[in-house]
Amino acid sequence: MPPSTNINLISRKGSLLQRGCWPLNISVGISLLRAAAIFYTGILFERAVNPCVYQLQTVVEKTHKDEHVVDNLHSNFRPPSAALASSGPSEIRIMEWENWPAIAYEQVGAALVTKGDSFFNRARELYFQQREQSNNNDNTQQHHQTLMDEFIEVPYEFVRYSYQSCIGIIALFFAVRQINPTLVVESGVNAGVSTYIIRAASPTAKIFAIDILDEPICGQGERWMDPSNSTINYTGKNFTDLLELDWKGMITKKEVDPNSTLVFLDDHLHAFNRIAGVMKFGIRHVVVEDNYKVGEGATANDKRSTPKQMFHGEMWKKEGDWLFRNIVAYSEFPPLVPPILAAAYTGERKKAGGFMVAADDNKDIVHPMLRPDLNGDDMKIYTHIANTLGYDPTLADFESYMQFMNYNQICYLELLPYPSTLS
Repeated sequence: MPPSTNINLISRKGSLLQRGCWPLNISVGISLLRAAAIFYTGILFERAVNPCVYQLQTVVEKTHKDEHVVDNLHSNFRPPSAALASSGPSEIRIMEWENWPAIAYEQVGAALVTKGDSFFNRARELYFQQREQSNNNDNTQQHHQTLMDEFIEVPYEFVRYSYQSCIGIIALFFAVRQINPTLVVESGVNAGVSTYIIRAASPTAKIFAIDILDEPICGQGERWMDPSNSTINYTGKNFTDLLELDWKGMITKKEVDPNSTLVFLDDHLHAFNRIAGVMKFGIRHVVVEDNYKVGEGATANDKRSTPKQMFHGEMWKKEGDWLFRNIVAYSEFPPLVPPILAAAYTGERKKAGGFMVAADDNKDIVHPMLRPDLNGDDMKIYTHIANTLGYDPTLADFESYMQFMNYNQICYLELLPYPSTLS
């Protein structure tokens, strides 16, 4: 049975325990020893593994087998509890986890910040809890499936040949399912992977796909375009920027409901300005794909505009304080597995950031959904996911490593309602 991850936001004086068990197999032990060696010799990887970063920067600057085993594991899954508590108005609420060094503070100025509660905080529970599905033959409730089962059943061959990570699209698929938006506005299309995942997660939502280019960069071939009449492509010659859409007109005509609209930012532009920009139209839900840490980023805007930077960097404290006051919730999506699972990978860290390596201290990222390094059942689930998607669970090769370690703190923000008199 996978361990329950009991998460609390509590007073700094309090404590929180995540219950778990500790079976380690031989391969994990070897991985742990190897990771320890990497860490203690201080080897950090500094050169880029993705040459298309520089192409991306140029563009931005020019614009603005074992299914039965896993089924049994799912049937035994016990969801974690989530609660909010505080010992007094002057206390800083925090989120912490047993056997994980990070602490998330509900306060601007920390390397890891959280606010309120959101479905991202319950990612493990909601992705792995078992749900009954109707049997089409006799309409009885017999088939049990988790959301993760649904995700890994999405045809994945198209995704495999893009630079988009498995973790990024797991988070996007999850957000669309949990919010159930009537409209998803995707700023940054590139090869169309995110469009593909949005449509897989919601067959009925309208999609506005926005990209200044007609063709993807990074040598990703032909762009996938949704054949559905529910998608409008603001791309190439038809480009209209996210903030130049006729939001007021669409909302007045009730063509768009801002309360049920999700904006997905993957355009490497100024994230803070874009969040503030859509807020004035009453948009309530934003997901930022490239939520770089302070000092990281693939473009100039990436290095000075992400929510994580605004909340942590002293130079952006004014912006961070404003953003923190104007959101209901902020949370970062957890990696699927901890960086130590990549101990077998010997390549170099991406220079721009956004990749995890085994030597990371993990003090500024949230607790992973699965802990294969500590729990045998989690190892079985992780291995099943990796094998089903066609990747090596040891992450020794670049393709497998990129899919599971390309993690950029993708975040969800629930924005406060914007007064209509100020719109």
